[in-house]
Amino acid sequence: MKKLFIFSNDLRLQDNTALYNASLGKNGLIAAYIFNPEKWDNQNDSPLKIKFQLNHLHQLKDELERKNISFKVIHADGIKREVDQILNFVSEYKINEVFINREYGCNERLRDENLKSELGEINVDLNIFDSSIINPELIKTGTGNYFRVFTPYSKVFRAELTEKDLAILPEPLDQNLLVEESDDIPNYELTDENFLNAISKYPVGPETVNYIFEQFVKDKVSEYKKLRDFPSLDSTSKLSPYLTSGMISAKYCLNKLLETFDDIPGTGQHAWMNEILWREFYKYIIFHFPRVSQSKSFSEKYDLMKWRDDEKDFQDWCKGRTGIPLIDAAMTQLNETGWMHNRLRMVVAMFLTKNLLIDWRRGEQYFMKRLIDGDHASNNGGWQWSASTGVDAAPYFRIFNPITQSEKFDKKGEFIKKFIPVLKDVPEKLIHNPPNDFRLNISYPKMIVDLKESRKRALEAFSNI
Repeated sequence: MKKLFIFSNDLRLQDNTALYNASLGKNGLIAAYIFNPEKWDNQNDSPLKIKFQLNHLHQLKDELERKNISFKVIHADGIKREVDQILNFVSEYKINEVFINREYGCNERLRDENLKSELGEINVDLNIFDSSIINPELIKTGTGNYFRVFTPYSKVFRAELTEKDLAILPEPLDQNLLVEESDDIPNYELTDENFLNAISKYPVGPETVNYIFEQFVKDKVSEYKKLRDFPSLDSTSKLSPYLTSGMISAKYCLNKLLETFDDIPGTGQHAWMNEILWREFYKYIIFHFPRVSQSKSFSEKYDLMKWRDDEKDFQDWCKGRTGIPLIDAAMTQLNETGWMHNRLRMVVAMFLTKNLLIDWRRGEQYFMKRLIDGDHASNNGGWQWSASTGVDAAPYFRIFNPITQSEKFDKKGEFIKKFIPVLKDVPEKLIHNPPNDFRLNISYPKMIVDLKESRKRALEAFSNI
């Protein structure tokens, strides 16, 4: 009796609910990965993220084969073709049951509904397992509605969390025999020079991922709340790429964190646990409010917002040519490394959507195309939070001043100088906003917008909605 498990954003063996349950019979298991460049393009997935996943899959494939679990590749052209290709695979390899972990985007949910129906027609069961720490249908307000604000959601989450929710499943059971020869992992070439240079910065493999997590808990988490907002410091977990692709589960991280520390407000561990819960919250939101998966504002009134269509300003923002050192350094970090410090994600997003008054969707898409940790739910949630259009968003009149943010969180300009070498000799007191004559001498551009006037323009635009 052959069983098929299909990977999605769950590229791990430990604590993989669908994979573990698929392995229980020990009589023949195939684990498949869907290679779908057209879908990746349509979803704006970064080539760096895809290459990162494929690199990791090479190691997973070896571990699967040691367990007598065959590794196969299903090729598809777009998400709508995935159902047909899975059905063909099921027929060709005489699969009796299919196992997957739930995805929360509206397109993925529709695909899985169609897949369940089509498999049912040929008497093949589709087993879908929840991939959240707590099933999103179980967390409700006192009136039985779904939360729209993070803080009360997180309080209920913590109150509802049980040992059963935190239980970690072991790796899949070894199978009695390898039922099929494994496939080679398809070649996927990076063409972006920055991505070619960046990929080596992100090591892969289960042992590597666990080591990164363990070192963070051991050496950094206690100071996380105090130091996390300073981009020149190595004070964050660096786990976001691994969490996004499911190379480590959020449940595993929470389990091990709470084994080591008490969840005490005001501590580093409490603050980092909140970051895990924000990820769960944004998945919860796209599940219960699918309009945010359809490029719509969570707050419907902002669908009427009149954004500026200024291509030059947008391209200057993308390329780090705004004339605001902290913004330009952050965008350079994104473009060169495929990652950006979380504090800076908020700063550059507010600058684009408030000071430049450019549609948040353009920034959201650009981030997804560049980020190695581009997660649809978290990226969408973060952008709508910054743009004041989303769930539990910053009020529209809250607009970060990037110069003030720079002075507060990169006081000596260390982060700025790392990513904008032309500013390396600028005195500390001038680094956050060099005078125009200084800019001219070093060929650094003037600000593309007046911060005070653009703030006023944003407040008028938002208050008119």
